[in-house]
Amino acid sequence: MFSDSSEIVNKSFNFLLVSRATRSAALIFVTLSLPLYLHLLHYSLIFIGLLYVPITLFNIILILILGRLGDSIGYSKVLLLSEIFPVFGLLLITVSTNIYFIATGAIIAGITGSAGGMRGAFSPGMTAFVANNYPDELQRVTKLSLLTATASFFSIFGGIFLGLYTFLSRITGALMFYRIFFAISLILIISSALALSRLREYKRPRKTTRVMKKESFSYMLRIIIPNSLNAAAIGIAMPLLPLWFELKYHIGAGYVGDIYTISYAATALGSFISGRYLNGHFDGLKIASLARILQGLLFAVIAFVPFLYITAGIYIIRMAVAGIGSPLRGAINVRGINKEDYGTSTGIQGVSGRASQLTSGSSGYLMDFNLAFPLLIGGSIQAVGGALYYIMVKTWRPGNVAGLKKTKA
Repeated sequence: MFSDSSEIVNKSFNFLLVSRATRSAALIFVTLSLPLYLHLLHYSLIFIGLLYVPITLFNIILILILGRLGDSIGYSKVLLLSEIFPVFGLLLITVSTNIYFIATGAIIAGITGSAGGMRGAFSPGMTAFVANNYPDELQRVTKLSLLTATASFFSIFGGIFLGLYTFLSRITGALMFYRIFFAISLILIISSALALSRLREYKRPRKTTRVMKKESFSYMLRIIIPNSLNAAAIGIAMPLLPLWFELKYHIGAGYVGDIYTISYAATALGSFISGRYLNGHFDGLKIASLARILQGLLFAVIAFVPFLYITAGIYIIRMAVAGIGSPLRGAINVRGINKEDYGTSTGIQGVSGRASQLTSGSSGYLMDFNLAFPLLIGGSIQAVGGALYYIMVKTWRPGNVAGLKKTKA
């Protein structure tokens, strides 16, 4: 999967776009549907919230292993390897309504609680793959914005699938509706794996350390601390959000799907704006940090809005803001990382984020106590994390990192 030809490497990037498109439609539907499906099977809010704990723990181990492995065997191979897990996971979810099959499948597939528009964009090795093949930071933002915009746009189909519940469930029945679209999602994730098999990348530099260089580790810590805080916030606010819409406003799964469908279009638009109009023209760190702060504050506001359409409008705006900030942060997160440490560093960053999402176990408890609590608490923490992200990265001095020059975000 290695090549010295820039033409071949650049052409293969299109296969990564195809992969992000198909896996986004698949994973978004499953992520949105899982809490609704389990609620339909009469499992409690507390049980559903706690299920995300073993899902997160499994993914922590997997991301750590694959991240380190990518530095040795290549990020394109790791991307393909990581896609095998959701294939088997969705197969288990599709074939049975037995909770042991569903839970095992959700764990293997990594069906974490965040159903945001960029859910399908990131998997182990993706950011490292882009960083390795596109050394210029402005170019990285452009590629990442294209990936997140593509993933967000095709997430619309995951929302549309769920939106069809209102009409198709009358014909198929509620349970069979979910199982049919779980099967469709399985086919899409297989298509993603096939696309990833066509990826090509530049040869990796030989790794000279057992884990990573000191300068890479130093910069990585500045990223991990605020990102962990943000992930903890997402773990509290996001896992049961589809069910939150259903319970608070007494709407069906189809209407929940409609809300998310529009929000994914907003995320795609935000990512496009970030890459086309903001990248290179504004301070990327400020934009990325302000976007995260605003995301948190809007979540806190949503907690108290009594009207569905206003809440939906605010949520859609929030997801557009998320689309703006994500590509910029993706490039900033590897700004001070040595080239031979991309996989290990992004893997550890992913692990820290997923570990912080263990707070998803509390989401069901908080929601069972008061529907407003997960959004209020999670939103407040996310706003603080956004401010801390700016402080930690702003105080980094590139001159202290060997072999790196200061670049503009």
